[in-house]
This record gives sequence, C-alpha cells and structure tokens, in this order.
Amino acid sequence: MKKPKKRVQKSEAQGTGKKKLRAASYSIGVNFFLILLKSSVALITGSIAILAELAHSVFDMLASILAYVGIRKAEQPADPTHLYGHEKFENLSSFAQTVLIVFTSVIIIFESASRIVAPKKIEATELGLLVMLVTIAIDFFVSRFLHRSSRDYGSSALEADAYHFTTDLWGAITVIVGLGFVIAGFPVFDSIAAIVVALLMFWISYKLGKKSLNVLMDRSPSRETMERIANVIESTPNVKHFHKLKARQAGNKVFIDVHLQLKPKITIRKGHYIAHRVKRRLLREIPDVKEVTIHVEPDLARHEE
Repeated sequence: MKKPKKRVQKSEAQGTGKKKLRAASYSIGVNFFLILLKSSVALITGSIAILAELAHSVFDMLASILAYVGIRKAEQPADPTHLYGHEKFENLSSFAQTVLIVFTSVIIIFESASRIVAPKKIEATELGLLVMLVTIAIDFFVSRFLHRSSRDYGSSALEADAYHFTTDLWGAITVIVGLGFVIAGFPVFDSIAAIVVALLMFWISYKLGKKSLNVLMDRSPSRETMERIANVIESTPNVKHFHKLKARQAGNKVFIDVHLQLKPKITIRKGHYIAHRVKRRLLREIPDVKEVTIHVEPDLARHEE
C-alpha cells in the first residue's frame, strides 16, 4: 500500500515542477514582448528614462531565463554528486537575478547622471507615455500571476522574477511622471525619473539578495516553522524529550536533524519504530519538510532522577 502513495507524491511533485516551469516560460515571453516595445519607443523618443526601462526589461528577461534554468535544475532528483538534491539551484538563480538588478541599476544611474550634465533632446513623449501605460498594465497582471505562483508552488526563483515585474511597474509609473515634466518643459526630470527607477531596483535587489543568501548559508527556517517542528516531535507518543534540533532550507524544502531521548530500557526495535513515526508525522504535517535525520539515544540523566 505504501508504493502507490509514493508514486502519487512523486507525480504531484512533477506536476508542481511543470507548473513552475510554465510560469517561468510565460515570464520570458512577456519580457521579450516588452523589450521589442520599449526598444522601438526608446529609439524614437531618445528618453533616458525609457532607455532605463528597456535595460530593465533586458535584464528582466535574463533573470527570467535564470529562473527557468534554476527551477529546471532544482526539480532534478538527487544523484551521486548531489545527495541532498538540487533545490538550492532556485536560490542560486534568485541570487543571480539580484546581481543583474544591481548591475542594471549602476548603468542607469551612470547614464542618467551624464544626461543631467549634458542634456539630450527628447521627442515624441506622448508615444512614450502610451507605451509606459501599456507596460504598467502588463506588469501589474504578470507580477500578480508570478507572486501567486511563487506562493502556491514555493518557488524562490519565481518570487524573484515577480519582484522584477513589480520594479518594472513602479519604474514605468516613475517614467510617466518624468515624461509629464518633460512635456511641461523640464527635461531634466527624465534623468531624475531614471535614477528613481534605479534606486527602486537597488531596494528590491537588497531584499531578494538577503533572502537568497540566508538560504544559501543554511539559515534556519522561521521561528513559527521551528515551533511547529518541535510541537510535532513532542506530541508523538513515547517521545518525552529531544535536543539538538536543527533545520535548514534548500529552495522551499526543509531538512531536519534531531536527537530523540528515550527511556534506556526501550529496545532498538521500538526506538527505531518511534523514530520512524516522528519522521512520518513531520513529512505529513509540515509539507515543506523533505528529509528528517533522527538520532536515538538513551535519556540516562532523567532516568537516574
């Protein structure tokens, strides 16, 4: 009876992986369309703010490709050289995306500053406004879709991709404000708008980078998750005490190590059964848990008391 259950779980995992890859593919396609749209308008208008948004979209597409590759790699099963699986590839992909955001931001700020010193003529600003309005609508729906997908499927790569579209949305709004000032006769605000876009990107990169590094550095899950783990262990029959509880994350999965302290007179067979019962409960009741390593030892101190 156990084998069919494992096949069902494997099938569900494969289905989730396909859904994540589908979401990442959708993101790539949208970014490609935005690049075509913004590049044509940037050439016509000469706006540094729209050019900044174009650069943003180019790196967004690279980030989406990284997300796709990261998800595809993370879905691969464990092998002789990666015995714990490949889940951290998603976090590595997310961190690579933050590096791209920072790189893009630096380029935008440098170019904007040079435009403030040596202004260039901006034309067809009405067309630029129209394109930015279209961009806002696209970014709004795509960012919502990717944020929802990242929560539903527990994907850090999709979460990073979603934040790319969120920054693109706020960037487009900022560009609209800047172009509005250009129409009113203040062209310097085009460069100022581009700098604001870059600063927004810096802020997002900080949040994403910190989260990705925490996982790559084996930081423990949230306090709430650790408390849930402890409660499951404590509430398992015949488990009176435990210590050395540790947990780390890889992608959206959690790996647990714990020492169970049992009565000295409990047989090896019964201790093995209790440990397996704890493991089954953790895997069943906390969906993010992938692996549990349990060490059973006699509770000599409490027994002597």
